[in-house]
Amino acid sequence: MSNVILISGPSGSGKTALSEYLGATCHFAVVSEDKFWGEYKANCPVDEGRTLEEEVIIQNQVATKVEQLLQEGKNVVLEFILYCDPPRPLLAYQEALQGKALNLTTVLLKPSVEVILDRKRLRGRISEQNSANETTIGESQLSCLDSPYIKKEWIVNNDSLTISETYEMLARDNRHIFE
Repeated sequence: MSNVILISGPSGSGKTALSEYLGATCHFAVVSEDKFWGEYKANCPVDEGRTLEEEVIIQNQVATKVEQLLQEGKNVVLEFILYCDPPRPLLAYQEALQGKALNLTTVLLKPSVEVILDRKRLRGRISEQNSANETTIGESQLSCLDSPYIKKEWIVNNDSLTISETYEMLARDNRHIFE
């Protein structure tokens, strides 16, 4: 059996960068929920919200993809955004993948709002350049980490950590996955 690492957190927390680093460094297959959303909502207005029904559709598609990769003997890192309490995507993926991987590890990135804003400015997406709006979004998404469904040991404050330092910390704390 293979391993799965669920990486989540607010938009701009470093999920994609960490996932891609794990893919390149540890040869994990990388699955990004955003790519599934992008394909699903390709012909919709950019600011159109996500319905609960659409969430279930996407989560089922993503979980199926992860299961296929596990059946191929691959280790998988799944990255997705944390934006609600209860954390429906996190709970759905944990339930769908429980028992299908040798190890199912959850990592929730929690940088400060200031770090999130800096990262969003650097990546340069036009839709993320309104500082007041992005501050509100960042604060809202960070508050999801206070959910009673979230275990404190899943949270990684990556404010002052580079991607490689975050990886080194995860590898040290989860040797059974990275051996």
